[in-house]
Amino acid sequence: MAVSDSPPPLPQAVGYAVVLGLGIVFALAMNVTTWIQARFSKYKPNSASEFSAASRSLKTGLVVAGIVSSWTWSLTLLQSATQSYEMGVSGGWWYAVGGTLQIAIFSVIASKVKMNANRATTFPEVAYARFGTAGHLSFLWCGLICNAIVSSCILLGGGAVVSTLTGMNEYAALFLIPMGVAVYVATGGLRATFISDATHTFFLLAILLYFCFEVFCVSDVIGSPRKLSELLEAVAKTTPVDGNYQGSYLTFRSRPGAIFAVQSIITGFGLVMCDQGYWSRAIASNPATTARAYFLGGFAWFSIPFACGTALGLTARALETQPDFPVLSSTDVSAGLAAVEAVNYVLGTAGSVLMLLLIFLSVTSALSGEMIATSTLLSYDVYRHYFRPRATSKQIVDTSRIFIVFWGVFAGSLASVFKLAGITLGWLFYFLGVATASGVFPIALTFLWKDLNREGAVAGSILGMFLALIVWLATARAVGGEITVDTLSNQWASFAGGATAIISGGVLSITLSLLRPANFDWEKTRNLTVVKEVEIDEDRDGSSFSSNGVEKKSDPLIIDVDSLPRSTNDAAGILDAKLDMTVLEKTFKRYTLIFGFLALIITIIIPVPLGAAPYVFSPRFFAGIVGVMFIWLLFAAFLVVILPILESRRALWKIILQVVKRRY
Repeated sequence: MAVSDSPPPLPQAVGYAVVLGLGIVFALAMNVTTWIQARFSKYKPNSASEFSAASRSLKTGLVVAGIVSSWTWSLTLLQSATQSYEMGVSGGWWYAVGGTLQIAIFSVIASKVKMNANRATTFPEVAYARFGTAGHLSFLWCGLICNAIVSSCILLGGGAVVSTLTGMNEYAALFLIPMGVAVYVATGGLRATFISDATHTFFLLAILLYFCFEVFCVSDVIGSPRKLSELLEAVAKTTPVDGNYQGSYLTFRSRPGAIFAVQSIITGFGLVMCDQGYWSRAIASNPATTARAYFLGGFAWFSIPFACGTALGLTARALETQPDFPVLSSTDVSAGLAAVEAVNYVLGTAGSVLMLLLIFLSVTSALSGEMIATSTLLSYDVYRHYFRPRATSKQIVDTSRIFIVFWGVFAGSLASVFKLAGITLGWLFYFLGVATASGVFPIALTFLWKDLNREGAVAGSILGMFLALIVWLATARAVGGEITVDTLSNQWASFAGGATAIISGGVLSITLSLLRPANFDWEKTRNLTVVKEVEIDEDRDGSSFSSNGVEKKSDPLIIDVDSLPRSTNDAAGILDAKLDMTVLEKTFKRYTLIFGFLALIITIIIPVPLGAAPYVFSPRFFAGIVGVMFIWLLFAAFLVVILPILESRRALWKIILQVVKRRY
């Protein structure tokens, strides 16, 4: 029976209960947490610095949790399983590599962010300081395009799963899911999203570990790695993978796997560089821990798509040997439903409930990061920059809250348009690299290379994007004979478009800059001013003073934090403390070497010999891979769950004592 003809395993009321009920409960819990933070800690969510950048004070564990959570959206869970379902064991591996490399390399870039633009709030702000309005608008465009596509991906994946499992109207889910998220994000700001990230990811990893134990240790249908490998050998005889060695699902010698490896890496680079969410986390973290947090975050995140691909994607394919397993159409597979049907079959109703919770948690956690990131872009780079240059901290926060709600409605509307047009989660994944990869070199070099000039930055990011779109459309027509939704998602069309984007962006930005080097003075970005945290009063002669009598600086946009008493700005200590450039430079070099070593291992040392050899995994070898998967998942759980508690134990204990003291 086809999935579309099967009745949903859960009643529709469960879908609304989770989307509305659980969303409201969690929103209330996060608001209580925000209230406790405001009442018993020095961090106040009504401060612009706290709301948009968490006062730049977050420790390693909480940043790791935020990175893992923000990168673990429905696409991660569903598409990684889909890749393994379609091309075998290499699919989940290459999906994980594509994301991990980009997060890990951000550990290198994050060091330069702290060195060269510690006072920045968004990456377009730095573009304005270096390249003026043209550069600012170009980078802002890249950021908003990326956030729009990512938000739609998150909602489409979540909506498809909720609808399949409960029969809930998918369009209703697309609008109701972001509303609950907007409630706690608008109240608590960036720190609230980090706290929610840690909470969501704890349950997410617990559910994923349970799925893996059930599949490999308990299930009557599978129950062991050996049994799964036997079923995959059987299904390869009836449904072999075109381009894989012997058509096997247990080999790295895979032509579609190799093509997808390049696509995944290009898409990951474009997403991480253009998504303000990652820059927000780099800015929000303590300078001493930024690079370490991003590296550990990437390392921990690898385990999630690797596990989803190995445990859920391969299981879905193996279960096709069972006569009562649902028939998955190409639309079902593209929507990411292979993993959903595998869990339903193995675990029954309990599996359906847990999968619903898993996807809901990933959607709300990732969407919260997108909301705060986009609201930061809109409030700082649109409202404050072009409409209200003298905006105060309170005005910035109020505007950010409005934009959070606006983005929830906009994302739901855009996802609905995509749904109506027949565009699925898989389609958007392949398109993401085409639309964003042109910004990789211009944005990264803005923080890394003093000779990047305005022409290179603008041409690389914008012209590179248009060239990629042209090549994408032309290749779809050449391969498919016409331009349709289906031909545009062709692997070769997406590959050509993504490769054009990243190559043209790099060639244009570097070549134009070499012809006329900018020789930029980093002191200009190191001395960026920040939003004032006190109200400004105008006296009769036009001069401006803060509420405590500090004269306003001559800058017409903002008042420099240097002019304010330390008590008026929670972030002042971190902003004003003299950064040790020698230490940051050593950190940059150290993590450059560490990143290079990691990249060499996961892209060359492990997969290349496996792909070069005409080898199908033996049951024992496959069992070893499963063992590594479990160890990696448990280590990720330690980094995301235990480490934040250990690092914040004194602050948590202090808050508990204050609450108890006030109560009794």
